[in-house]
Amino acid sequence: ADSTYRAYGISYAISEDLSVSYGVGTIDFEATADQDQETSALGVSFTSGGITVSASHHNGENLGGTAASDKQAYELNIAFAF
Repeated sequence: ADSTYRAYGISYAISEDLSVSYGVGTIDFEATADQDQETSALGVSFTSGGITVSASHHNGENLGGTAASDKQAYELNIAFAF
């Protein structure tokens, strides 16, 4: 089946060490009875010296075009640069 995917995102460096980002995406399942799949993500990253800590929250609705097939996920990363 044909589908159209649209995605938008923005990020902002609050300071030299701290940044935030937000993105959304939609899959429009054209010519089918499938529900539109909608996703979003919010992220934050902090760097101090050689250590970066980042976290994000992801939300998905109607995954695969199936109504009420919703999922949420969280992610935490710590990176060390030597």
